[in-house]
Amino acid sequence: MRQVYMGLSIFLLAGLLPGCAYYVYGTHSAYGFQKVDTEEYLGPIDTGYDSKITSPVLTFANGVQVKFSISGMYNYPPKPKDLGMFNNARIEMFITSLMPGIKLDTTGIILDQYRVGKKTLVKFLELKRYPSLARGQNGLLVCRYSELSEKAFYDFYQGDSINIPHRTTDFSLVTSELRSDPTILCGELVAINTNFAGEQGYFTITLPLIEDGMTHEYKVYFYPVGYRFTMK
Repeated sequence: MRQVYMGLSIFLLAGLLPGCAYYVYGTHSAYGFQKVDTEEYLGPIDTGYDSKITSPVLTFANGVQVKFSISGMYNYPPKPKDLGMFNNARIEMFITSLMPGIKLDTTGIILDQYRVGKKTLVKFLELKRYPSLARGQNGLLVCRYSELSEKAFYDFYQGDSINIPHRTTDFSLVTSELRSDPTILCGELVAINTNFAGEQGYFTITLPLIEDGMTHEYKVYFYPVGYRFTMK
């Protein structure tokens, strides 16, 4: 199906004069509590942090709320000239809890690409708050890498578990607060030698959460969706 989308975009691009707007078709990862077996074309949807399709907030039975964001580049096979990081999938995760005292077991997060029979033990990279690098936001503490270096990109969390911050109100979808709100833990789930092209794009992530000394597992289903956006 992805090949159809890409073929359409090339056809439309070739048939338009320079300077005109045209459609570009692509594939992105969506997720939820239900298993989805087929890739659906959804048209011109938002794929940013505010998207209710590719980046919704999920609430588990224990009050933990989580939000993911995945770059669409992982939905395409990496080319030989691509950097190694294109084949080491990074999934942004923002997590908080309406109940206090819950931890994330960082040693048992599993990514299961069930259609291709591959399970990967995911590494957690905590993004701590440093002064923003964005222009005009000097002094604002936001979640990011400590520095833009190979070392920082693979500086995985070394502990067995990490506290999930307690939040008294429902997880906000306000993009500007995702990285600056101290009641939201942000980080990356890094799956080494993992890509989401084709059948690999159907997978689950199991998060082990520690409550009152007991570990309970919560599963999220991920699947590809087709979308389009306008280029000018």
